[in-house]
Amino acid sequence: MPTPRELGYRMPAEWEPHAATWLSWPHNERSWPGKFETVEPVYAQLVKALAESEPVHINVTDEDMEARARKFLQGAKAGGDIQFHHFPTNDAWCRDHGAIFVVNEDGIAATNWQYNAWGGKYPHDLDNEIPKQMA
Repeated sequence: MPTPRELGYRMPAEWEPHAATWLSWPHNERSWPGKFETVEPVYAQLVKALAESEPVHINVTDEDMEARARKFLQGAKAGGDIQFHHFPTNDAWCRDHGAIFVVNEDGIAATNWQYNAWGGKYPHDLDNEIPKQMA
């Protein structure tokens, strides 16, 4: 199978303009032992700041998690283009498990690589499906 580079794609630099930011809403309390109650308000502030200048896509497990996230976003007075996707995850680290978008002169593509949560250290079956769902 050819690599994205062999197909003429490149990964944009972090400072290049992009269409949106993708996040996965936090829900795994084991990721923040004893601190989880502080995480969702911080995520809401992050979304608020991002949504002031670009669309934000948020992966949530289901309608209940979406409602919970919306409650925190309302509390933060977050506005703008915020879109929810019912794409269940094992954890919130979308920068780790999400698609990597690559570009060429014709457009954009999403990579679908095999995420293994640091060599299988953590459950990752749902996280590994996220790139396909994001595409």
